[in-house]
Amino acid sequence: MIHPSVGTAAAPKREAARDGLRIGERLRAAALHLALSAGVAFAVLALVLLAWYPAPMPALLGVEAILLIMLAVDVVLGPLFTLLVFDRRKRSLRWDLATIAAIQLAALAYGLHTVHQGRPAFVVFVKDRFEVVSPADLHPEARSTARSNPFAATDPLGPRWVAARLPESAEERSRILFEALSHGRDVQHHPRLYVDYAAEAAAVLERALPIERLKALNPRRIGAIDAAIAATGRDAGTLRYLPIRGPARDGAVLVDASSGRVAGVLEVAPW
Repeated sequence: MIHPSVGTAAAPKREAARDGLRIGERLRAAALHLALSAGVAFAVLALVLLAWYPAPMPALLGVEAILLIMLAVDVVLGPLFTLLVFDRRKRSLRWDLATIAAIQLAALAYGLHTVHQGRPAFVVFVKDRFEVVSPADLHPEARSTARSNPFAATDPLGPRWVAARLPESAEERSRILFEALSHGRDVQHHPRLYVDYAAEAAAVLERALPIERLKALNPRRIGAIDAAIAATGRDAGTLRYLPIRGPARDGAVLVDASSGRVAGVLEVAPW
């Protein structure tokens, strides 16, 4: 015969064992959710950094902090909520998990849309420099008037290199100048003026600057400049550079000294 006190003493142990089992299940569920979230985050990073924002575009557009915050919140909060709500005894468990997944996906979709709208859709040669233009920079009416221009079509994966020519009409030039002074919308914000980059190669070479000047402007970044030159497979003497201006930082575009073709981009002071 089992003494009543023995059963009473065993009850807390059984309850503690059940609590430990539930905690273990919660941890396993949260770990699985974390692994799935990390896999999605890795795929998103690959898409953004290898296609939408090829290096050094993230630095020029200042997207690194936004991207890291977006992914960190998405990766951390979902598994954390799963850890808090997971309990096989709950009838609403499937609904709870589905709600968490829906919120997580909605947040990721919103963040991706924001990052996509801020991506470098065009890198435009204008006058004596390159300008980075994002979809968010282009007004709907500007896009509408450029529908018939094949060089104004965006590439869904990466930035498109084009040039912009000033209109021949003096009145239209004055209008663009006024708009640039009053609203900050210059030639590069009018995609109907985009032309093939190769057609402006002579203008590029006319404005291109020697690499020695770039090194003189960046005495502490000479190693980075030499590495960027080596990555092109060319000698420094066969290259020139032009400034590239981004919303967050500026950089330099390396161009072939004979053809004007773009050979590389690096984040250094170009002025």
